[in-house]
Amino acid sequence: MNLTLRLVAFLAFLVLPLSAFAQVQNEDLANGILAARKKEASQLQQYSWNSRTEITQDEKIQDQRIDQVTYGADGSLQRSLINDQPGQLPGGFFRKAIAENQRKQLEEYVRNLGKIVDDYTLPSAGKVIDFVATAKIQPITSSDGKTLLQLAGTNIVTPGDTFTMIVDGTTLQPISFQITTTYEGAAVTVSATFKAMKNGPNHLQYATAQVPDKNLTVNIHNYDYVPND
Repeated sequence: MNLTLRLVAFLAFLVLPLSAFAQVQNEDLANGILAARKKEASQLQQYSWNSRTEITQDEKIQDQRIDQVTYGADGSLQRSLINDQPGQLPGGFFRKAIAENQRKQLEEYVRNLGKIVDDYTLPSAGKVIDFVATAKIQPITSSDGKTLLQLAGTNIVTPGDTFTMIVDGTTLQPISFQITTTYEGAAVTVSATFKAMKNGPNHLQYATAQVPDKNLTVNIHNYDYVPND
């Protein structure tokens, strides 16, 4: 049975009581999502792109950087710095030294926060299957009339967190996701949207992480995807 037929069967089954058969259907959906992810990863390895990161705290830009991103021979992402524009530091030796130290601490905090967020990408097949098997799944309709699937779960990485993912109802490619979690005792929210290129892969376009307790926002924009020679 191909992917489309499996999805149709899954959507039809949603209107019936989900009892002993629910796990089988969820597992089938998880396999479809894994297949779509594998296809996207293979296509993305043929591209290079720019990634812009902006860190804002207390409504002041602390850092703006642009990296060129590509896949290395081992399949890992490689970043090459194109431009880096740190925010302006205050005048005076001691004030500047304090600000520089605070900036280093902020950069370290953002790096560690990124590692936490990475856990919500469900990096292994087992993580995807575990999430889909326990997620609340429901079909929804987009503003342009497309059928989508919304998968929502809790306690995915940290106790009390929530993770909601929306995928295309036909291709099972990701459309968006939202995360609410905590890091070092502070509430964190993350939202992201994906874009499908014409005759190209689906990719993460925008992502925003916010830590209200620290008045901190991190914005990421991936753009200018160019096929490798």
